[in-house]
Amino acid sequence: MNTQPIARLLLTGSIVLPLLASWPGTPDAVLANQLLALAFAGLLPFIRGRTVQQPSVEFLSVGTGWLVVLGAYIASSKLLDGASLSDLAVLASTFVVLWIAAAKTSSSVNSAFAFGWSLAGMLCVIVALVQYFAPSIADGLLVAINTSPGRAVGNMRQPNHLATALLCAMVMTAWLWQAGRLRAPWAAASLFAMVLAVALSASRTGALSLGVLLLWAVVDRSLPRAARWTLALTPLAYLVCWAGLAEYAEWQHAHFYAVERLQSHSDISSSRFAIWRNALVLVAQNPWTGVGWGNFNFAWTFTPFPDRPVAFFDHTHNLPLQLAVEIGLPATALVLGLFGWALWRARGAWRVAGEQPGHPARAAFVMLVVLGMHSLLEYPLWYAYFLLPAAWALGVFLGSAPAKEPASDRNEPASPAAATAMARWPTCLLRAAGALMILGAAYAAWDHRRVEVIFAPPAGAGSLAERIAAGRESVLFGHHADYAAVTNEPKDQALASFRRPLHHLVDVRLLIAYIEALKANGRDAEALYAAQRLREFRRDDAQAYFKECTADNPAPPLQCRTEPVALTWRDLEP
Repeated sequence: MNTQPIARLLLTGSIVLPLLASWPGTPDAVLANQLLALAFAGLLPFIRGRTVQQPSVEFLSVGTGWLVVLGAYIASSKLLDGASLSDLAVLASTFVVLWIAAAKTSSSVNSAFAFGWSLAGMLCVIVALVQYFAPSIADGLLVAINTSPGRAVGNMRQPNHLATALLCAMVMTAWLWQAGRLRAPWAAASLFAMVLAVALSASRTGALSLGVLLLWAVVDRSLPRAARWTLALTPLAYLVCWAGLAEYAEWQHAHFYAVERLQSHSDISSSRFAIWRNALVLVAQNPWTGVGWGNFNFAWTFTPFPDRPVAFFDHTHNLPLQLAVEIGLPATALVLGLFGWALWRARGAWRVAGEQPGHPARAAFVMLVVLGMHSLLEYPLWYAYFLLPAAWALGVFLGSAPAKEPASDRNEPASPAAATAMARWPTCLLRAAGALMILGAAYAAWDHRRVEVIFAPPAGAGSLAERIAAGRESVLFGHHADYAAVTNEPKDQALASFRRPLHHLVDVRLLIAYIEALKANGRDAEALYAAQRLREFRRDDAQAYFKECTADNPAPPLQCRTEPVALTWRDLEP
């Protein structure tokens, strides 16, 4: 049976549906997008007949880097936490996608991947136009309701994600143009429409990433001349769109967030510079093994930082820095070194693509650069709908490198029977992994319902206490139920109930509840230390907790004391 048409359809769907799904979810708004990406990726091993029979050195190098990251999970004290296990499963799934893509995929399959991005990009344009120019018709099902007036947020509900999806779509549209699979007028029009949508997102990351397209146009002479000029003009087209939107907003007395942000004279980095400084301090304090995978938010929250940003950060917004602070400098150097070495060894793929018009390796590499640039300012690869396509692009690039076979093996090809035997066990493993990915996505969707009813209860859902009790049984999302238990009346003040939510994301409500629980359990020193960290956030809702700390109060509560407490973030573990 010819599975290629099915493979193309599934590969296209694995890009379009995760980026365009707008089904609202509470408390995880983009859970449906991520689970769709995981489920469709799980189908790929069943329709791909060929696997990596003899893994290349480049593939093994990347695989080793993956194992180092997985080892960080194993070494983490949070290994049994459901959220960590789900992240571990996604990382393992990413390796499966990389393995499949590293095979010599056919041009039709690669075209399906590119077409999926191009189609998703044009659909994102429509979503952006509706969200900005006609937000009242966004129904929350086909088009996500825009909660950020003055800019488009896409169905991923994040402007930077919308912009990066559009940039990846532009890369793949240019490749389809080069490969002769899109007519030049349509391809050029699509590229400029996507530039307009990037401007609508008001994403600074997206604007900067247009420079990657300009650089590609300059260095890649294998692109058609018209395509090179179109890509080179995208930064100028962005400026024209930006100016046009600014004029439109003034004419219609409407909002255009990009202009309003410039006029506000706010921090151009949106607190990134401050969080990077704080993260470097944590790296200096924990250089060898880091603070532990997934522990950045906890360690940062409970480390003294008088100049900390007022927002709560669960990520450093820089991938190398995130690795350094969580797994330590040696492991980070090893991971980045292995990936860099693999890309360097596979550099011949760039030459091969130049010699073969329509070869996808260069476009795959440029897409990786776009995602890499975004990863220096945010954390897109923490989302399956970017991570899994990135793995596919990396696999295509590595798999396109010229083979470097030992001289002794060049004239000794394996027999067909031996080759079949060598391929059988990896194929079985990949298909088993694919089945687990599909089942895991289905289970996660069901498991999430157990906590969703806490925050958005349907009719007859039972009392809040009953819903919280049921939600705490959730394997993957129980931390949401624990959060509800410790922040809603009557509050659960058992310290063990704070373990999962504190390692997910600390906010003002959770931190105040934890301080009170520490006091109730006789841990006054820890409570005072946590209160001093809360005061550093300089937020109105945080400062309200200290309203009784006045000079005329004869008996101020414990959180008012200012003497130094000789503790560290490690002492604040529940």
